[in-house]
Amino acid sequence: MKKLTFTSLALLSLLLTACLKQKNDCCVVPYQPYFVAERNGLQVYAEPGSAKVGTDSIAIIGKTQDAGIRMHIKYTGKGVYALTGNQAKYYQKIGADTVSRYSIGLANGSSVEVTDIDTVNKAIAGKFTLKFKRSFPVSSSTYPDSVKYTRGQFVLYLPRN
Repeated sequence: MKKLTFTSLALLSLLLTACLKQKNDCCVVPYQPYFVAERNGLQVYAEPGSAKVGTDSIAIIGKTQDAGIRMHIKYTGKGVYALTGNQAKYYQKIGADTVSRYSIGLANGSSVEVTDIDTVNKAIAGKFTLKFKRSFPVSSSTYPDSVKYTRGQFVLYLPRN
């Protein structure tokens, strides 16, 4: 019995000291992704995300429980990407139903700037300004005709292949 107890204690101490000596940084995230912008003078925070679009483009996404923004760019690295047409969309939801949709339309000053790239961790940082016009519903007294996001900033991981 003494031999079994001694052996158990020796194995336990070996296991604990072996774990303490290891460099255990396998799960440390180098960046805390975020997506934030100003709308009507208020800070709006959203869950950041990204997705691959086709073979050469990415979507930069910010979404909450009741709204979302999606910007598509033909990603080539650092730089300013002007947005037009359907390259950016904004929507509002109630429950699972989309109650309003907005798009950029013609050239109106909306843009995304990728300001920093981490090629090792596959992360990007940037800022954006978006000016949307309502596309659904066609007429509404509830939802504004236009929505503007300024001082937008994000840090997110690029989509994996």
